[in-house]
Amino acid sequence: MWNFFRRFSTVRAGNPAEVVLSGGGGRFVLALGGEWRIGNGARVGGGLDALCEALRAGRGGAARCVLDFSCERLGSYDSSLPAFLLALERRCEAEAVRCNREGLPEPVQRLLALALARPARGVDAEGSGVDCALVPADAALFLKLGTWGYASARSWGRALDFLGQVVLALLRLVRGRARMRWRDCWFFIQTGGVDALPIVALISFLTGLILAYIGAIQLKQFGTTQYVAALVGLAMVREMGVLMAGIIQCARTATAYAAQLGAMQVSDEVAALRVLGISPVEYWVLPRILALVITLPLLTLYANLCGMLGGLVVVTTMDVTLEQYFNMTLRAINVPNFTSGLIKSVFFAALIAWAGCFRGMVCERSAQGIGTATTTAAVLAITLVIIADALFAVLFNLVNFY
Repeated sequence: MWNFFRRFSTVRAGNPAEVVLSGGGGRFVLALGGEWRIGNGARVGGGLDALCEALRAGRGGAARCVLDFSCERLGSYDSSLPAFLLALERRCEAEAVRCNREGLPEPVQRLLALALARPARGVDAEGSGVDCALVPADAALFLKLGTWGYASARSWGRALDFLGQVVLALLRLVRGRARMRWRDCWFFIQTGGVDALPIVALISFLTGLILAYIGAIQLKQFGTTQYVAALVGLAMVREMGVLMAGIIQCARTATAYAAQLGAMQVSDEVAALRVLGISPVEYWVLPRILALVITLPLLTLYANLCGMLGGLVVVTTMDVTLEQYFNMTLRAINVPNFTSGLIKSVFFAALIAWAGCFRGMVCERSAQGIGTATTTAAVLAITLVIIADALFAVLFNLVNFY
């Protein structure tokens, strides 16, 4: 067997960074020695070219070649050593030479593994390990359905897991064992409730005004325009008041919760809190949920009042007096109608807060992830509110609640 030995020096001054190649045929050993420092003048280019030429000359006609490393004489090093080894391994990959990193220092091995890691082409984003390139064309539809089902199952699993954590945190709060700051709760009441009053007033006022105009067009044909007050009052207290307040909170509060918690994920605040032994769900999620559960019923009452005032503006242009409007409104709204919107508001608040906090807590650790979490929080919250409103409508009619 022909043995090959050659020495390359990448540093000209001080203690040189030595590269000694020995062996031949299908097995080589690369001995690294000296001080690998950028400040000492360590360079990659020239020594790497000469080393690759020596590998080609020494392997002969061997189809397979392995390059081992020896670091017994290696001194201190900085980033110049991983840079040299990374460039060498990429050159060896092109020359069909496999590099065995076992002889390298452990930190250098980890850096090389991280630098050379790449996702496999054709593998789905969820990491199911299915190579799309190996799937026949007629089975592509089943692969897409399977990938979608797998991703949906994972998403539902994370959602249920987070819901369970919230329920356990609420139970600990009831028993007085939860680590939660009540002053945070009051802060979120201010930002999610008091600060939302202007936009809730505007949207609800215009909603009542629109309902009054639509009702007046139809009722005027029968000469019963005085019933516009009953129509606006019932629509606001049963559906539109809580629905408008809930959708506004989806756009304001759910997105704010997702952005805040997502930023905490990116800045490692959530991980730091867990290291301290404090549950992020108790410390950050509970105050947000409780604040919204408290404020949304109050915002619903406020929205109902603003919507009725919007209807009042319309009926004043008709043959309806102010006294008639209030009498018809009070006569149409009974206790079940009034309380139905408040009952919905409590559940809507819990769903909206849960959606915002959930998307924030599972946010990807990047700036794009925060934007995605904010968008999906709004979509998820609005979807849950509409679904819950439909279920409540069916349930209240089944039990004859109105």
